[in-house]
Amino acid sequence: MAAKTSPLMEQFGRIKRAHPDSILFFRVGDFYETFHDDAVDAARLLGITLTSRNKNDPDPIPLAGIPWHQRDVYVARLLKQGRRVAICEQLEDPAEAKGLVERGVTEVLTPGSVVADAFLVAGESNYLAAIAPSEDGVRAGIALVEASTGEFLAGEFAADEAAAELGRYVIAE
Repeated sequence: MAAKTSPLMEQFGRIKRAHPDSILFFRVGDFYETFHDDAVDAARLLGITLTSRNKNDPDPIPLAGIPWHQRDVYVARLLKQGRRVAICEQLEDPAEAKGLVERGVTEVLTPGSVVADAFLVAGESNYLAAIAPSEDGVRAGIALVEASTGEFLAGEFAADEAAAELGRYVIAE
């Protein structure tokens, strides 16, 4: 018989299903916790301890966490490795919550979309790029945006020149 899932883990699962391509930083008190595959990935990518929730269960849940006040340091490291991070905050004061604290994703951070100084390297561009080939495959449209400065570039090129054109820029995403 499978162990009953706690309300906290049900909440985590529901929020994680809405953000399957992101590592979910799930706020629990003074920590952001990651669970399941996210915990395994976070521990490996960040060099933090992988432990487990409910260690005495026959099937413990992998867990890796960071202190809330170190969030930006760890998020920046994940972004530099090309990962997406969804930040799930407590949306009400735990002291006033009746039952489980309401939580929700307040930010989804990606390598090319961040604008906060904590995630950018001074003097380096942080381009988000898109390419759209023409229906006949002869031409390709390219667009680049540097979200932190608002710079926007766009152009159309021969399809066989598009990769070289993109190669002129350091693309974050």
